[in-house]
Amino acid sequence: MTRDHEDVEVGVLRRDQEAVRSFLRGWSLFACRRPGSWDPWEEGDRLELPIHQVLARPPGSGPPPDPWEPQAEELQFFLDDAEGDVWICRRDARIRRPLDELAMVTASGLPAVVPDVQLLYKAKHHLDKDERDFHAALRRLSPAQRAWLREALEIAHPGDPWLARLAASDAPDP
Repeated sequence: MTRDHEDVEVGVLRRDQEAVRSFLRGWSLFACRRPGSWDPWEEGDRLELPIHQVLARPPGSGPPPDPWEPQAEELQFFLDDAEGDVWICRRDARIRRPLDELAMVTASGLPAVVPDVQLLYKAKHHLDKDERDFHAALRRLSPAQRAWLREALEIAHPGDPWLARLAASDAPDP
């Protein structure tokens, strides 16, 4: 981890959403159906694209305030799609990757999304923290990770400013 995080985000395959609901029985569950808005995720309501984010608030905490800011006791789940053992990017279904290449274990023992996939998602907004994360991760990415990220960005975010920085990082030293 390169910085402190204000929230906990967990990736779950969309096909396992009922297991999440069952595990969090008693919690208040909400789906992000519109940007910036959390609506109750009702029992039996199957979430399909474009919905991909679920907020779980501890029992008795009620709905999130408006405007909402992540709270330490909350959990956020991102629903990822897959066909068999292949992950499908929600931003562009042409971007795919074997599920067994999607996660890693950090030095502290926590499971995490591999950095090249995480950076693909961060490229949509380019927040200051995303720029810092990209800069910190770039020198740690393997050539294969840089190549995968470059190819994925060319599909999902053509013209993204990180493309030039990825190409420069692959250039041989003079």
